[in-house]
Amino acid sequence: MTWCSMEQSKDKKPRGRRPLHGQAMSVAERKRRSRALQIKRATQNHQLRLPKALSVEIDASLHQKFRTYCQQQQLTQAEALEKILAALVLK
Repeated sequence: MTWCSMEQSKDKKPRGRRPLHGQAMSVAERKRRSRALQIKRATQNHQLRLPKALSVEIDASLHQKFRTYCQQQQLTQAEALEKILAALVLK
């Protein structure tokens, strides 16, 4: 290592993401931590949406009724589901 390269390396910041807890995390570990933090923040503040997918199977006629309901109410499907679930909880 020459003197010039040593001088340049002192001025530069380290490359890559900074390590947490003294050790660099893998990409998978970072993503896992990111998802866990998203869920934690959403459960603390109920105005935020939980980053979870909902998968259900319905028949074609029910799907058409639901789409018609959403269009008549001018709601997105997520908003319509929230409205329907809120009505069920209130009963």
